[in-house]
Amino acid sequence: MRHASLAWVLVVGSVATSTLAVIRWHNASAPVVPRHAIALAHLSARPIPTDSALDEAEDATISNDPFRLSNEPAAVRYDASAEGEVVSAVPVVRPTLVLKAIIGGPPWQAVIDGIPGQPPGTIAAPGARFDKLVVRRVTRDTVVVQGPDTTWLLGFKGRM
Repeated sequence: MRHASLAWVLVVGSVATSTLAVIRWHNASAPVVPRHAIALAHLSARPIPTDSALDEAEDATISNDPFRLSNEPAAVRYDASAEGEVVSAVPVVRPTLVLKAIIGGPPWQAVIDGIPGQPPGTIAAPGARFDKLVVRRVTRDTVVVQGPDTTWLLGFKGRM
């Protein structure tokens, strides 16, 4: 008997809540405004700008450009065909890295030749930084070195 009365209370409560929701939704709908009132409100909202007002707005925008601190045109012309390319006066030279040996046991260390600014046979552990190069991982037979635009996977001859 308890289960039947509990089910009846839940059904009546659901119906009452749904009815209340429908009534509130109906009362909350936006009032209908005649079309001629909308057209008149749109016309009277703003005056039509004149050429002199547009010229003044253009001058104000140019003189207060938040994206250019110097408020002058850029020295380099935009070229859409070079979109996404890195333009540099100095060509990017990638070093020739050579894995000579891996020493130790976990944690492993690598002996690498060709790191710019370092002598041949430089010992590198994971996390070591050499200018813009970072040694990411050293395993028993491979080394991962990451540069600004390239990642090297170094291994021994015949294994890679």
